[in-house]
Amino acid sequence: MKCAPIAIFASLAVSVASAAWAQSMSGVSIGGNRDQLGALGSGPVATEAIGPHSLEKYRLSGGNELSATYHRASGKVVYLETDWGGQAAGAFSDFESFKYGKTTLGEIRSTLGSNGLTFKDRPPVTPTPDGGLALFNSYEIRGSDTIATFVTSVSAATIKSIKNKGTDPNIGDLATLEAVIVGDKEYLETIWGSEKIASPGYAPITWPGISPGQEASSFVAEFQKPDAAGFPVERLYKGKASKPDFTGENADFKNFRTRIREGMAQGPDFAGEFSVIQFGCGTGCSMVIVANNRTGKPYAFPRGGEDNMYLNLKYKLDSRLMAAQWGSYDSGKCYIEYFDFAKGAWRGLGKREVGPLDSCYNDIEQNGP
Repeated sequence: MKCAPIAIFASLAVSVASAAWAQSMSGVSIGGNRDQLGALGSGPVATEAIGPHSLEKYRLSGGNELSATYHRASGKVVYLETDWGGQAAGAFSDFESFKYGKTTLGEIRSTLGSNGLTFKDRPPVTPTPDGGLALFNSYEIRGSDTIATFVTSVSAATIKSIKNKGTDPNIGDLATLEAVIVGDKEYLETIWGSEKIASPGYAPITWPGISPGQEASSFVAEFQKPDAAGFPVERLYKGKASKPDFTGENADFKNFRTRIREGMAQGPDFAGEFSVIQFGCGTGCSMVIVANNRTGKPYAFPRGGEDNMYLNLKYKLDSRLMAAQWGSYDSGKCYIEYFDFAKGAWRGLGKREVGPLDSCYNDIEQNGP
């Protein structure tokens, strides 16, 4: 787990789960095969052998880093960790509604109903390089042999600032989400110890997208193209476009204010009240923002930039479904992904390989299943 300062909005891509499997991180699932890593669209930035296992690290498009550990003989993925890179573009975590750098430990405890579990050989609190604290809260996931761990941190400067005001710092209010870990229970007990201590009121949690009792490693063998009609909107906004909101957490979007204003002036064309604004960032490179005409709030789209070349989108005014076709120079492949945009959050619905990179020269309609 690493901590990094929030950078200027250099990339609009947001790291989201593909939801093809339960307990997945960026579309890679615990219990699945390591071949899933090929769908990330780029090669590992680091590799390491750990006994019978191998660890690979990947740089995600939103600036985050995904670490995956798998058993070399079987290819089974046993450990996944996503570390926030500090960029606003990577704020969305794979656990729906939790955001890196924003969701506090107190909010995690409240949402999940307890302070979770602690492992004998995994200290619940450790110092960070800057003199701050990192806290680890683990929860068993219902219907699986998987455990999720939420890592929050608070800087030394923040703690000192609160103390200088003459009050005792409440870590639950100060520590914010920095990393999410999901791991095979047997593997975690090997590296962190089998003895666990449960907090008062503890109970296993449900991972978003999986119902209690559902098998965690269930594999969708055949890709099913989502139907736009299955993602209806609540309203079709017909009023005047609001002024774009660049305050608070939206400040990074100010760098694109002219494009956003011009795009919103055309009116909504997606999900009832949003304008899709796509603009170039070089040859074959483009970025995307969706802006709410009713509220003025802009949102980053999960794909774009040099990691997702030849980006082609398909969407409708009366549906929350967004289809995105893009190519990866690293893998030499073209992909189509589907996303549901609801309540200001992108949820991955599935991803499939179309063919070689030059397949992305075709329109998304030509390549669609």
